Amino acid sequence: MELTWMGRYRELVRALVFYSNASNRGTHGRVQSGLPCNLNQNEYQVLEYICEFEDKNRILTAIARDTGILQSLVTKSTKRLVELGLAERYRLVGNKKSVILKPTPLGRATYLEYCQSVQEIFVPFFRSLDGFSDEELKRFEASVRILGGEWGDFSDKSIPGLEKIL
Repeated sequence: MELTWMGRYRELVRALVFYSNASNRGTHGRVQSGLPCNLNQNEYQVLEYICEFEDKNRILTAIARDTGILQSLVTKSTKRLVELGLAERYRLVGNKKSVILKPTPLGRATYLEYCQSVQEIFVPFFRSLDGFSDEELKRFEASVRILGGEWGDFSDKSIPGLEKIL
């Protein structure tokens, strides 16, 4: 019996699943760079986030929420970025709990070098979207964000049926 509920979206779903799996493979290994340190994908994503939003003073919980990376992995990535001299921890005056992460000059250089390699992947993707209007691009983004909806909540209770299995 063929599954038909996906209809005309079947190939799009297959492409998204393939992308997700390929991306996840990159998360587990270290990404080779020309600098003395190699980071895993989560570490690069945290570094990218703090470089892109350096002027916003985002706390670690916001980084986890906005990137979809588990809080514990953001904390672990933060520790490694600080150890490697790519980031520094700060606290807002009067707030001892909220940690702000800022890139160091070496962190910015590492991020810029990483951008060059990632650009090779994204430029063809962006070209494939050149024919989309701004409105179509916004709808595509919204559709992808809908996919991340409940999957973006990484608490154990967000996984359907987990309580029943355990």
